[in-house]
Amino acid sequence: MGVIDSPYRVATSTKPEHTQIGRIIEIENDIMIAYIMLAVIFTVPAVYLIYYFYRLRQLYWAVEQARRYTICPACHSVIRLIHFMCDSCGRINKLIPTEEDVFYHQCSCGQRLPKVPRYGRNELTALCPNHQPYLPIGKYTGTFPEVVIPIIGGTATGKSSFLAAWTVYTLGQLQFRYGVDVTCPFSGGVEYAADCFSRFQQGIPPDKTSIRNPQGIGMDIVSRTNRKGVRLYLYDPAGEVFDPLGDESENTLTPFEYYDFMDGAFFMIDPFSLPVFQKRYPQSLLNKHGFEASVKRTEDSCEKFIRGLYAHNLALNEYHHASCAVVITKADAFDLDSLIGKSAARKRMANDSGLSFEDALDKVCAMQLKEWGMGRVIDLLESHFKEVRCFSVSAFGHPPESGVPFEPQRIELPVLWLLNKKMPRMLVSR
Repeated sequence: MGVIDSPYRVATSTKPEHTQIGRIIEIENDIMIAYIMLAVIFTVPAVYLIYYFYRLRQLYWAVEQARRYTICPACHSVIRLIHFMCDSCGRINKLIPTEEDVFYHQCSCGQRLPKVPRYGRNELTALCPNHQPYLPIGKYTGTFPEVVIPIIGGTATGKSSFLAAWTVYTLGQLQFRYGVDVTCPFSGGVEYAADCFSRFQQGIPPDKTSIRNPQGIGMDIVSRTNRKGVRLYLYDPAGEVFDPLGDESENTLTPFEYYDFMDGAFFMIDPFSLPVFQKRYPQSLLNKHGFEASVKRTEDSCEKFIRGLYAHNLALNEYHHASCAVVITKADAFDLDSLIGKSAARKRMANDSGLSFEDALDKVCAMQLKEWGMGRVIDLLESHFKEVRCFSVSAFGHPPESGVPFEPQRIELPVLWLLNKKMPRMLVSR
């Protein structure tokens, strides 16, 4: 009998083939599930580790960004910037990046406060915790390099007048001539500046400093072009602390903590305190024209200043990093302009065309000081500072006369010279 092709036989003959395909599909599905399970097993921890290290890196970056220090202008200590005042309620907040809150902290009043300067922390008022209550030390604290410069000199050498004249010049002409923004970060500095402006407009000299260890007068000077800036602290201690024969004994030194951070110094010289001028211009003549002469020896003030540096282990040698500006005050009086003022510098420039005005002024002032017997003072300063330069200034521009506004002359030159030593080319006249 012949073989008949039947559909039943065909179906029966193809069943093993379908079974094999199904098993292959099941195996493939099992493998797929295994791959997925392995992927989940390894991916979840990997994602968690990536997120963990990402958060750790964020925290590390935030901590590094938030680690800023500053010098308190009142207690003269270095503090870490972690205490800030809430602008909304005035409460004190400790802003430190943590794992829970890396970038922001919520004040109890509900205000969201940034913990990192890049996110706006520098716009909050910083506080020094060494005072009770905490002392506000201004906004943008720690943003710019800080330059500390004390004003050194005996009684009646013109320190307070110099500081007042610089303040008036800074908040006036400096902003326009050098293209900078100038602000006073402390409320006390704002009040001081307003008083200086009022007095100078009325022709009234500033009051003398009576505080031996004063709070620094701070100013933020920021370039409008590149926004580079500096916070300048000027200290004006009472002249009595540099007078060896005053009520303070010769061997006692007032502890000036800001010497440890000093970036330069102004050493003030009153020409009428020098022996060569005392006979030529007696006190009665000076009083007639509104001038007051220092009765202390300039050499004694300089020696006491240097002893103060040794007390702070700062009098190293000629490689000391700081520079010193020797400032001869009251340069508008009598015939001093022809000796150490603008006229003398112009005459020196005529004889040497390669000199700038500042270089010529330095040379004529240094020459006259040595002729007046101040060579030892110059040598002493040069042996303890990296560089010494001489200037002559007039804080008032004319003899003090009530009702006639003061017009400071060359008051900016010594300050800008020291600032440019710290921040080269930051302040360039337009």
